[in-house]
Amino acid sequence: MSKAFSFPSHYNFPPFFTKQPNRETNSTRVQLWKDLILNYCRHHRIFVIDVRESLATSPLFCNEKISRKLRQDDANEIFHYMASGGYAEWYHQDGNKLLIYWKKPSEWATLMYNWARDTGHLNAVLTFYEIQEGDISIGTDLHGIDPLILEKSARVLEQQGKVIIFSTEGGETSGIK
Repeated sequence: MSKAFSFPSHYNFPPFFTKQPNRETNSTRVQLWKDLILNYCRHHRIFVIDVRESLATSPLFCNEKISRKLRQDDANEIFHYMASGGYAEWYHQDGNKLLIYWKKPSEWATLMYNWARDTGHLNAVLTFYEIQEGDISIGTDLHGIDPLILEKSARVLEQQGKVIIFSTEGGETSGIK
């Protein structure tokens, strides 16, 4: 079982949960939220945030100790800031799901390439399932990676000419060589 996440001290400061009237102060608050979200998601290996559900129930956004919750409009400001910096990406049509890049796709791509090189899998055909859930990835950061983030990372390697992505007859991306 993983060690409990340690929230930073500003998480227990009530104004942290509300937009601040001073632009500079609010900018700092948004940056602190970005860092907190990335650290929390990395610790718990969260790749996707369901915004409505998380804002209502996740300890990340609901501090029971001080009886504070992050409001939807404040969260949207933070999420849009994260997306503009490449730390998150909206991916659901209703604008409720957010991919969280505690490692950006380019970083995952480097990790995947180095893992394949170090384990003798360069130029081998690997399914995405093997990379995500197979015995060959147990004990690595790749094990359990979100399928969409894995595909985006593979696309980075494809653009670099390091892999070829293959798909099923139905057009679903299924692996790399």
